Amino acid sequence: MNNKKLFASALALSMFFGLTACSSEKPEDTKVVEKKEAKKEEKKEEKKEESTDAVLVREISSKTYTVTIPELTSFYTPSREGLEVKTEVSEQQITYTLEDEFGDFKMAIYVMPISAESAEAYANRINEGFKDDESKQYKPSTVGDFSGFRKVTTSENPSFKCKDNLLLDFENVVMSVTVEQFNDTDTADMEVAMNAILGNMKVEVK
Repeated sequence: MNNKKLFASALALSMFFGLTACSSEKPEDTKVVEKKEAKKEEKKEEKKEESTDAVLVREISSKTYTVTIPELTSFYTPSREGLEVKTEVSEQQITYTLEDEFGDFKMAIYVMPISAESAEAYANRINEGFKDDESKQYKPSTVGDFSGFRKVTTSENPSFKCKDNLLLDFENVVMSVTVEQFNDTDTADMEVAMNAILGNMKVEVK
């Protein structure tokens, strides 16, 4: 009889300790699950933060200007096929380069905020230095729905670059958008590219 009681007691104790062990493990398992879930959420957040937008932050006259442009090929398709597109953001500007494999054609686009004054005031100040040469002066012009002051330089020489620069008032800052083309005198793509940039550019001021 005593043996049965001892056996029953031992069995009860083993079950008690077994239950205690199980109950002590549960919080640990929950913590592990919570950590895994937290890591998953962190990874999701990291993926959300990844962006192909070109973002330039520049301070002018005690104000901070943030220029944001989506990935170029998401809103602009060059008429020429097989061009490699590169995007670079420096302290001063956003630069796009489009070039074919053999270097026979190249287009470069530069976007930057340049002044807190008006586009007209900026253009007039530049024009003062070219009073005797109208070809180097900025003149009132439009690109699509955008109006500003523009200077265009072209050449019949294919090896010479063609340059198109537009200054316009954009969210209390003068934005400069320049398109250069090398090794080709067909400039049809230049204005299309400039208009596409203007239509997809966002500027925030703080």
